[in-house]
Amino acid sequence: MRDRKNSISKKNIELTNMKRAIKSSFVLAVILPFLMLAYGLTSWSDNGLKIAFMIGAVILEIIQISYCVVLYIQVRNDEFETFKILYMSYYVITVIMLMLASGSDMKVFDSEILYIIACAYFIFVPIVNEKDRLIIIIAMSVIMVTMVLVFRMDVRSVIDVCLIQILTMFVSRYQHNINLRHEKMNNSLRKKTDYSEHDPLTGLFNRRGLESRANAIWPYCERNKVSVGILALDIDYFKKYNDAYGHPQGDECLKQVARVLRESAQRSTDVVTRTGGEEFIIFVQDTDENNIVQLALKIRRNLEAAKIPHAYKAISNYVTVSIGAATFVPGYGKDFDKLYENADKALYAAKNNGRNCIVYEGNLYGRIKNGIAQVISM
Repeated sequence: MRDRKNSISKKNIELTNMKRAIKSSFVLAVILPFLMLAYGLTSWSDNGLKIAFMIGAVILEIIQISYCVVLYIQVRNDEFETFKILYMSYYVITVIMLMLASGSDMKVFDSEILYIIACAYFIFVPIVNEKDRLIIIIAMSVIMVTMVLVFRMDVRSVIDVCLIQILTMFVSRYQHNINLRHEKMNNSLRKKTDYSEHDPLTGLFNRRGLESRANAIWPYCERNKVSVGILALDIDYFKKYNDAYGHPQGDECLKQVARVLRESAQRSTDVVTRTGGEEFIIFVQDTDENNIVQLALKIRRNLEAAKIPHAYKAISNYVTVSIGAATFVPGYGKDFDKLYENADKALYAAKNNGRNCIVYEGNLYGRIKNGIAQVISM
């Protein structure tokens, strides 16, 4: 359990780093042309150094634009495995380029402004662990010491570089700890929200989580005339299942049914919920009669394939469910409670008509041949 929590926290930190890297690359890509123009119009004592500076700035601009696009694609696709190597390579390359530019600035204009900006960038942008932080600090120090020696800077410049570098080490550690504490607080809040909106036994949303997501989705669906639907499910004769196998095995049965529901309703907008006991709700959007009935049939097929034994054989040798389905386009008098009520009435009708079936709009979908439902009008 602790490993899982650590992995969640690690992913949150690395996702934060990726998003910061995207913003950073975008901002630098916008600023660099103006910086190139400003330095290009300035008189340089060494034209060769000026050309090298401008070439480096162009390379850095290309790097920023490229990383901005690549990082955005990775975050959008949630390709977590590549997060660390991408943002670490981005930060290291950017810091190195900024340090090289800082050396040129110090040599030509006797100014530490770019150097201070580079150090501040490293301190405030990424959240990196202690090992990675030390690697970047050492790389920064080696580059600046090398440039001090190559450019033969005066004693004052050497002292300034050393003081700024030492200050960067201490401030970066302090900022690193602040970022970690902030991330831990956010992670704790996320966990509390997650626990309050999820069923602890099955991991599905609970009623509060269902209402939260329905309230978030509903205005969009009503405004854009997007149809919504609910499947209300009830495990058939679950009390008799508990009587035969005991409550611990009953809990295992609920977990298996929950897994089947999750695997059946796989769209990112599908909200799979355990509302209590053996009752489940699946809230879907952008659906119609055919789609919601097909989803219900898919659940039946997947549950049959799971072959969860049931001692009470009035319907089947295995666990089955009764399903009530309802859909409409939200509007006046058509709110979430009304949709829920319609699905609940359909579920009640399914249970009164032999169970292990689906009821939608007064039609009973009872028997299946070759994956096709046979409709029986009620």
